[in-house]
Amino acid sequence: MKRGGFARRAAGAASDHQTDRAQRLQARAARALAEAVPRASSLMCPAQAPAPMPKTTLVRSELYRRAVAGLPCMWCGIHGSSQHAHLNLGKGSGLKTDDRTGFPLCADRPGVEGCHVAYDQYRLVPGGREGHRVYGLEWGRITRAEILSLGLWPINLPAWQESTSST
Repeated sequence: MKRGGFARRAAGAASDHQTDRAQRLQARAARALAEAVPRASSLMCPAQAPAPMPKTTLVRSELYRRAVAGLPCMWCGIHGSSQHAHLNLGKGSGLKTDDRTGFPLCADRPGVEGCHVAYDQYRLVPGGREGHRVYGLEWGRITRAEILSLGLWPINLPAWQESTSST
């Protein structure tokens, strides 16, 4: 067998090298822990956590969402392309608000951006997030009234209490 240009280490030297390396790494980790500075978030955390806020039960109703989607778009008035749009208030990634707060906005069509997409990106109505909140609350109220007047309110869906709409 042909030998390469590097000299081989003795059998015991390889294990000594690994041991030295492990010790150096351990010493480096100990120094890093000793020099670590606490982050601001851990310093600002109160000693006693605040009491958890009570969670409201969000109502989901496929029948109601379909009834809302059957209405014309609240912004542009187009028929036959509406979707149930959730209120942009008190939700986060992957979280939706109560279905009864929704309203119809049109979906994307070939060559046309729908009002639903523009609403979700805070570009549809003036006033930024506050404008969206105001419009969304009013559109939800109008939609609930229209669903009731058309007799489309699902039988098993609890009635919406208008006093809770400001939450």
